[in-house]
Amino acid sequence: MAGLGVVLMMGAAMVGGEADDAGVLARLEPAFRHTLQITDSRGRVSSMWLDRDGGYRGHGERRSSGAWRVRGEQLCFTQRRPIPVPIPFCTPLVEADVGTRWNARSVTGDPITIEIVRGR
Repeated sequence: MAGLGVVLMMGAAMVGGEADDAGVLARLEPAFRHTLQITDSRGRVSSMWLDRDGGYRGHGERRSSGAWRVRGEQLCFTQRRPIPVPIPFCTPLVEADVGTRWNARSVTGDPITIEIVRGR
């Protein structure tokens, strides 16, 4: 699951306040309604779904789940399953919609491509 244990607090604490909360949630709306498809440098594809409550689920070589949080202009993921990883992985927060594709790095530093694909 190259990108999932890789790439992403609930309520107002999630982004530090109500005004920020509304703005960030609006920026993330396409990710809440659709699927983040992550392709690693070997061509392996995994999928990730963000939930508004601060959770995420993923499926690739393995299933994973955890929590996401916004820190400044970064989206940070803390994996809880299958193995808890207490150190969050952060990646730049990208404003995107269905069909948008961008390059990033996995937790191991490998290049990955992320795309928002229609549906959940």
